[in-house]
Amino acid sequence: MIQIIVGASLLASTSTLSFAQDRKTEQAIKHRRAGFTLMSTYFSRLLQSVEGDRPFNPSLVISDARTVETLSRLPWEGFVPGSERGDTKAKEDIWFEEERFKKLATELESKTSNLAKVAETGDLKKIKLAFEQTRDTCNACHKEFRKK
Repeated sequence: MIQIIVGASLLASTSTLSFAQDRKTEQAIKHRRAGFTLMSTYFSRLLQSVEGDRPFNPSLVISDARTVETLSRLPWEGFVPGSERGDTKAKEDIWFEEERFKKLATELESKTSNLAKVAETGDLKKIKLAFEQTRDTCNACHKEFRKK
């Protein structure tokens, strides 16, 4: 009888730990997806501004660029062990090539900081160049580490 009680107790605690780990993983994935979604929204607004699909308003461009800069720092803490599975577009390669992934993440942060600084000049030509360099960094990471 004691063996059954101990066994049931172990099963319950294992299930609780497993559930807690699953919740932590789900939250991590939600966190990074939310960060990327918001970054994409503001980045798209910048794209519209530099391509002329939206009237060029220097103060809005500065605000959007600063927002992208801030958002570029958020998703990375959501890449926790175990979060390569689940509702994610992340390839498992992220966890096998962590140094490369971190390098691209750092490069994105640097490019978005530069974009925010360049936006403050109000020079559309320079902003467009900084935007394209930032976009190229995004695309490089997507190409290597994002599922289609």
